[in-house]
Amino acid sequence: MKKVNYTKNRRVLIVDDVAVHLVMMRSFLNKVNPFMTIEQASTVAEAIALLSDGHFDAVISDWNLPGHGGDALLKWMRTRANFNRVPFIMVSSNTDNEDIIHAFMALGVDAYVTKPFKAQDLYDKLVTAYDKRNPD
Repeated sequence: MKKVNYTKNRRVLIVDDVAVHLVMMRSFLNKVNPFMTIEQASTVAEAIALLSDGHFDAVISDWNLPGHGGDALLKWMRTRANFNRVPFIMVSSNTDNEDIIHAFMALGVDAYVTKPFKAQDLYDKLVTAYDKRNPD
């Protein structure tokens, strides 16, 4: 399996309404790959504004967000051609197999990470999802 080049700067958007989760995920990813540029949003509206204004290589989003959940963000992304190659990693404390299957089958999630998780596990899922969406 091909791995993302550590020296190539990737831009990742993390979406979570809990500030400590944003800090932890940013810290985890920066620890594994310090070359990543990480942006943060705490709502779907903030995420859409950031996505609309720039290029991102991946999105990591909590499932449960206030107002509209991570699934609404994913649906918004997948209706726009410029986000077809952007992997979407769903993060949730929900370990129900039916919900996880729904995330992959109905929503088109590229990877699903259950809380709590290790930094390397999150990064590995990010790399795998990126490689699948961007095979060249």
